[in-house]
Amino acid sequence: GFLGGGLRGGGIAMSCASAGLDAVVIDASAEATAKGLAHCRALYDASVKKGKLKAERAAAAAARLHDGGADYGALADCDLVVEAVYENMEVKKEVFRKLDAVCKPGAVLATNTSFLSIDEIAAATRRPEDVVGCHFFSPANVMKLLENVRGAKTSDRTVATAMAFGKRIGKICVLVNNCWGFVANRMMEKTGVDALLYGGCMPAQIDAASKGFGMRMGPLQMADLVGLDLQGREAERDGRLDAENNVHHYLYKQGCFGMKTGRGYYAYDAKRRATPNPDAEAFLAGVWAKRGVARSALTAPQMAKRLYVPVINEGFKCLEEGIVARASDIDIALVYGYAFPRYLGGPMKYAELEGLDSILSELKAMQIEPSKLLVELVESGTPLGKWSKQREKELAAKAKL
Repeated sequence: GFLGGGLRGGGIAMSCASAGLDAVVIDASAEATAKGLAHCRALYDASVKKGKLKAERAAAAAARLHDGGADYGALADCDLVVEAVYENMEVKKEVFRKLDAVCKPGAVLATNTSFLSIDEIAAATRRPEDVVGCHFFSPANVMKLLENVRGAKTSDRTVATAMAFGKRIGKICVLVNNCWGFVANRMMEKTGVDALLYGGCMPAQIDAASKGFGMRMGPLQMADLVGLDLQGREAERDGRLDAENNVHHYLYKQGCFGMKTGRGYYAYDAKRRATPNPDAEAFLAGVWAKRGVARSALTAPQMAKRLYVPVINEGFKCLEEGIVARASDIDIALVYGYAFPRYLGGPMKYAELEGLDSILSELKAMQIEPSKLLVELVESGTPLGKWSKQREKELAAKAKL
């Protein structure tokens, strides 16, 4: 079952229906559910027209999408329910209290939260052992990664069910422990994009450096695609909006939300072709002038390192804290969740190829506090791969106890 028929919830429901599973969808209103399911069926029709899907398979998948209106009772017999509502803790806790009341004993209650605490959501129920994070990436019917998040009280049965569910619907699953942002989002929140923007680099330069590194899309192009209004509204609600000094907030206040409004970091024509937005560039130049910052002379490879070395450092912190079992899990999460260049093997493999001492030197040059684990590995001369294998042996030994 699925609560939330929007972009994320509808996409997850489509993944299930395409894999041969029945999917009951409900939303805040019967109209919202009907609208969401109509969009799902339109996506199936579009796939048929493009020759990506046979009409018979599309029709069969669409028939597995069931309209539950706005009735939580429609989820009563579901073995697993995925919540995909607005990213707000109070909203999610209220949803889980209702699910707890109607879902059958033993049903897995999964939240699709991108950042929020699984433990706090689980505490709103009388069965925290049945609550797990199932973090799908958008669009969920296309993106392969599924981060399954174990809470402090999540049972082994629930974890095993979430992993089997992901495999059944064709996802590549990574199991992580609970923390803010989990692994993929937590790490990518640490990109050096702000340091570059306010250190004399224009958006188009940064994005070009990112794509030259091997990313499919630069971070500011991605921001335009996702929508600048999302972070802007959150900052405004929390009283953090600074349209005088923050270019993202400035664009938000100007009604430039990115691709959806035709202007953001870039300006878009009728065919969505992008050119640098002169307003964004003029604003940045003004901020540089106020701060006494000159136009940066960094090369594209130097910019790329400043973008992604902080991400790697956060990966080491995830390993250090036990958020994830092994370095290769991080690589899978970033390759399939954020399209980190496959030819580099993922951020942690890239760190090995570059040399951990080189990564540590870059962090010091950027005045970023390095992970204790990274420092320990460099000082002891221990390869990350060797450390990961030892970690796996320790975890396996604990599992047998």
